[in-house]
Amino acid sequence: MIELVLVRHAQPDWEPGGLAVDAPGLTELGRTQAARLAAELADVHFDAFHVSPLRRAEETARPIADALGIKPVCEPWLAELRLPKLEGTPTEEVARFFEQARLREAERWWDGLPGGESFRLFHERVTGGIERLLLGAHGAETDSVGGHRIWRIPGPRKRLLVVAHGGTNAVILGHLLGVESVPWAAERFMMGWAGLSRLATVPVAHGAVWSLQAHNLRGHLAGFPDPAG
Repeated sequence: MIELVLVRHAQPDWEPGGLAVDAPGLTELGRTQAARLAAELADVHFDAFHVSPLRRAEETARPIADALGIKPVCEPWLAELRLPKLEGTPTEEVARFFEQARLREAERWWDGLPGGESFRLFHERVTGGIERLLLGAHGAETDSVGGHRIWRIPGPRKRLLVVAHGGTNAVILGHLLGVESVPWAAERFMMGWAGLSRLATVPVAHGAVWSLQAHNLRGHLAGFPDPAG
């Protein structure tokens, strides 16, 4: 059995002083959320810990790593869908940009945001990364049985921790669950800041399939403000 715990980073400081930054760290609230995550996970054993290279994910992972006593492995493929350059853009202009982007025709969503990474390339990057991680580093295998993908999980139970992003985690969830890929995956599997989702393999047909055990758990943030994520 493999259990995969997906964490979305805590609240980022996207527009300090009313101007956008392309590589934000965490807000004060975000740092508190990360500390709460660390406390929530402190007593859980993980066999591996992987983190996105982006600053907001690294800052979320830092207190978790301290609590677990594990150094996370930085995985470039876990980075979020790359946005166009918005550094220095006023808050109002950023809001208009994203409002207009949401009104695009469905087919254009595959291209990503204007000036950013295409969703097609993003999906390929993330699914290729999770496949290499599970089939390579953790020794899993897969077979096709009646057109369905069945996993073969060797050895003892493993629990893996990933700290990444809403879009990245959504693509991983959809891919492992065998759900049709769509460029609005982050809307379909929406996770709030500092949310947790859990996937695990369950026995099926002399092998295993992935089961969604929990999605967007945020009880560890009880009592704190919950702005939209």
